[in-house]
Amino acid sequence: MELLSLKASPRVPQKGVTKRLRREGFLPVVLYGGGTESRPLKVETKAFERILAGAAGRNALIRLEIEGETADESPTVIIRDLQSDPVRGRYIHADLQRISLKEKMRTHVRLVVVGEEAVARRGGIVQHQMREVEVECLPTDLPDHITVDIGDKEIGDTVTLGDLPEPEGVRFLGDPASVVVAVVPPKMVAGEEEEAEAAEEAAAPEGEGAEAAEGGAEPASKE
Repeated sequence: MELLSLKASPRVPQKGVTKRLRREGFLPVVLYGGGTESRPLKVETKAFERILAGAAGRNALIRLEIEGETADESPTVIIRDLQSDPVRGRYIHADLQRISLKEKMRTHVRLVVVGEEAVARRGGIVQHQMREVEVECLPTDLPDHITVDIGDKEIGDTVTLGDLPEPEGVRFLGDPASVVVAVVPPKMVAGEEEEAEAAEEAAAPEGEGAEAAEGGAEPASKE
């Protein structure tokens, strides 16, 4: 996997300062790991977003170039945690974990399913059971994604974790029998939807009664 560069600078971990940094186009981050104390830093938000928009996404390997330090001191990091504003959707904080390129790591890699169009032409419906898989590997062997090809699958077929070929240097963690993708007939999907609707209708009288009871008690609670 390609090693991407990201410039960082020290910052003062204060609430008012953090808000000002965001307004100025910086993202507050914390660097930790590697047997060293955690360090509050800041990076340019746009530069950080460009890394996330790349092929590796949140699994990107980053060379953190910290202001005032030499290239030899620049740590290699991964994005361990990322926080977003639930209303505006913008990133507000990230945790960066220092790693060694010579030590194996565990992380999650997204699964990319291809061949759904061919399945649809044969009347099948694709049910996604897993969206990512936990792997163990050296950072340099970490794949951007794992491809799941279902182009030749028929209705009734499944793809399990054990069916997926492991990339060189990568070990899948988890039960090999875990279903990644299932191809089912349309009537099965329709039947599941009808069962869900029936369950909602059966629960409706009880829910309405509960609402009525709550409505009757509300004025008394205001006295």
